[in-house]
Amino acid sequence: MKIAIFGFDKYGEKIAATLKKSNVIIVVFDENEEQKTKEKVFDVIKLNEINDEELQKIENIEYAICTLKDEEKNLFLVLSLRELFPELKIVVKISNKENEYKYKLAGANKLLNPFDIIANRIMTILKKPLTLKVIEEIIFKDNKLSFAEIEIPENSFLEGKAIKDVYKEITSIYNLLIIGIVDKEISENVIFIVRGINHILNKGDILVAVGDTDEIDRFKRDLEIFKGRQ
Repeated sequence: MKIAIFGFDKYGEKIAATLKKSNVIIVVFDENEEQKTKEKVFDVIKLNEINDEELQKIENIEYAICTLKDEEKNLFLVLSLRELFPELKIVVKISNKENEYKYKLAGANKLLNPFDIIANRIMTILKKPLTLKVIEEIIFKDNKLSFAEIEIPENSFLEGKAIKDVYKEITSIYNLLIIGIVDKEISENVIFIVRGINHILNKGDILVAVGDTDEIDRFKRDLEIFKGRQ
């Protein structure tokens, strides 16, 4: 199995590090990334631009993992690869949830959302007897994301609604991810919702969220401001 990773930023490098070097070819469009790739002792191909002639220099690959920093360039890369290699399996790292449908239309087979990946990492760690302070130190060191427990106030616009009905709205409007709920009337344990559950929200329930600090604060403010609105 031969895998081509397009781009060698921190995400591309982390993905490459998990794979056997003999199976990986790094494709770059930048001299600095080319040098960095060589220093990490990966096979590398430097292309001048994204077009059929250049992309055909990459032979016999089964998977393409697209992690270019420039979102428009990354999307154009997916379109070009799909047209040139109809059977190729294309995996894409997305940096904005709003672009998911664009990548799907372009022909991506699988989307890697850093928020979902981090949520699953947190889920695993939360099952271990660690304090929130330790969790934050492990997960969010050198990261702009933050971890928060958000209590639903009385008369909140979320009261009486099923989490499955408001989950997508919350995550899209506030650009944060709800990974669990604590219903203190039942227990102090976290109910994980990454894979979806049907839970009716009530005052006092605690939403366990991950996201940018400003987005978390904005969500908390709106819970207080828009009370009683359904």
